Amino acid sequence: MICSKCRNEMPEGAKFCNNCGADLSIKQFDTNDSDKNTQSINFKKEDTGQDSQQFIDQNNNQDNGQNNSNINQQPDNTKQPKKKKNIIIGIIVTIAILLGLAALGSSGDYSEEVSSVKNGHFEDYSSDNGYPNVGDAFENYFDDTSWKAFTSDGIDIVEFNGTFLYYDDETDCCLQFQTYDDGSFDIYAVEFNGIPQNKLIISALIDEVMDEAQFMN
Repeated sequence: MICSKCRNEMPEGAKFCNNCGADLSIKQFDTNDSDKNTQSINFKKEDTGQDSQQFIDQNNNQDNGQNNSNINQQPDNTKQPKKKKNIIIGIIVTIAILLGLAALGSSGDYSEEVSSVKNGHFEDYSSDNGYPNVGDAFENYFDDTSWKAFTSDGIDIVEFNGTFLYYDDETDCCLQFQTYDDGSFDIYAVEFNGIPQNKLIISALIDEVMDEAQFMN
């Protein structure tokens, strides 16, 4: 065994060092083993370049940084594309305004022209013979009636639309009156289901409409 004070080699079981007199009954440490442990610990520190607590803290920081990076990279689904939605709404509103302005520019206020035709009479179907005005006669004969007025190629038009039975088939009728500054009018064109009709068909239609309306009051 070795004395812990003077490093003198002593026989096993000696109680006092014969060199320095140190009490050898106190437990001695094998300095060679201690050096080995120290070298082992130092080796681990050199391998990591830091103590265990620093190593743990750094790993935690790295994990947190990765987690934060992942969180920042995740898309935010709670935000709605309001800008795109607002643009679409703006376009729709603009189109609606333009359509409204176009309608006003093409038709305008023609209530007076429509009233002039509806309250008028055909020359061959006068009130003296029991015939009503054009408006009452047409609305009596046709269903789903409507009236409007507009100007086309410098011609003032009052247009009537309605449905009736033509050879037992429900047919759309579009009849246009040309109006004049003196309040008179005449028939300008007639279409059945979008097909133009000749003067013979138009004359037969007016006869049937007015004859059915005669003495209706």
